[in-house]
Amino acid sequence: MRSPARKTPTGRVVTRQGPVLTVQTPEGELIACIGQGKGKRAVVGDEVFTRPVNTDLATAAIHDIAPRRNELARADGTSHRARVIAANVDRVVVVVAVAPPIRSGLIDRLLVAAHAQGIPARIVLNKIDLLDRDLKEEAERLLSPYPPIGYPVLPVSARTGKHMDELAEWLQTGTSILIGHSGVGKTSLLNGLCPGLGERVRALSDASGRGVHTTTTASLFALPGGGEVIDSPGIRMFALWGIESETLAQHFVDFAAFAGECRFANCQHDHEPGCAVKDAVEEGRINDERYDSYLRLRATLAGSQLRGADW
Repeated sequence: MRSPARKTPTGRVVTRQGPVLTVQTPEGELIACIGQGKGKRAVVGDEVFTRPVNTDLATAAIHDIAPRRNELARADGTSHRARVIAANVDRVVVVVAVAPPIRSGLIDRLLVAAHAQGIPARIVLNKIDLLDRDLKEEAERLLSPYPPIGYPVLPVSARTGKHMDELAEWLQTGTSILIGHSGVGKTSLLNGLCPGLGERVRALSDASGRGVHTTTTASLFALPGGGEVIDSPGIRMFALWGIESETLAQHFVDFAAFAGECRFANCQHDHEPGCAVKDAVEEGRINDERYDSYLRLRATLAGSQLRGADW
């Protein structure tokens, strides 16, 4: 007996604006869709299955979602459920700038969320054309802990184009997501990487009929040099989802080389005696600001601070 034909996804979600999701087919057609059933949980990056409908909002309905390889998510405002930002991501690019100021706490939260999903992460410092000597020294100090532990930092200027070629090389394979505070220049970076972005945004807007704008909704774009980028809305706070205070240390990659040497197998690297991680901090082998960030985040997850605090 012949086996049943394998279902093939209709396409991939490339933007979502309210109830309307725009799905791009393998042939490049843009379809305005609404979610039904499981399809209501679809986000940018999802491969989805659709069927025809006839509504004022859409010509198709997403009724199912293909299994995700990963998802980048944060807790919603109540911390009671996940808010998935994007799915099937190959690279997280944390974008920071001198204005608004660099927040190490936000960087660390995003790196933890990426590591928990097995997604490689990198950091981009935008607006370097605004750096005077003092600001440059402060930016270098805040970002210096990350390259030694496997998170490269690339300084760029979307305004002048400096190092934008290197950024394009970073992104030329797979699907990357640009994520960071509002105002750090994610969309400006995308404009520099993707000539003709305005026309693409208008195409998505026409498909959804809801005036899509890249700063208010996540949108996926193909880059001319290869690769795809998701431009996500700016965030003010990022509360972790699905990570407990007891397992947080597993996602601070700089702790890994020392954690196995702690006296207690379940050491939380906080107050316990014989903690090799604390010893490494005192010896300068783990950055002390990274360790302080870990303690604050652990306290937040344990409930002794306001979940989602912006630090």
